[in-house]
Amino acid sequence: MKKKGFLERRKFSRFDTELKVYFKVKYDINTRVEFRVVETAPDGDNNNKYLGVCRNVSVEGLCFDSVRKLNKGDILLLEVYEPIVRSSIEMEGQVRWSKMISGGDDDKKIFRTGVLLMTVQGKPVADSIYFDKQYKVMWSAVLESLFGSFAAMKKK
Repeated sequence: MKKKGFLERRKFSRFDTELKVYFKVKYDINTRVEFRVVETAPDGDNNNKYLGVCRNVSVEGLCFDSVRKLNKGDILLLEVYEPIVRSSIEMEGQVRWSKMISGGDDDKKIFRTGVLLMTVQGKPVADSIYFDKQYKVMWSAVLESLFGSFAAMKKK
């Protein structure tokens, strides 16, 4: 589907949200990254963690804003926090894109990053995707972990 001059490549609908996300790049032998602490993580582990704000989520991915520029292909370890719940939802994903959305000075740059999620709470996302026949929506462990069932989300 073409939308205002660009080709829409999304397979699944997005759900707008505003959740706190802590993330760090999972190292491999080819990764060389400079880190700085932006905010203390809730569990006190500042070891290379950055703070982001999740903007939307889908069946297999999420998008967040942060001060950290990431590279396509980076593997991230993420901790997503719901506003009321104190424990995190652990996810692992691969950066698909990252672009600057505002700023000019180094201290004021904000980057928006899209992530394809591979695991949620240690379980493969791809294996959890299903079609909810009652509500006629695609759903997965990603959405289930954040919103519960689609029926529960509609009640909120």
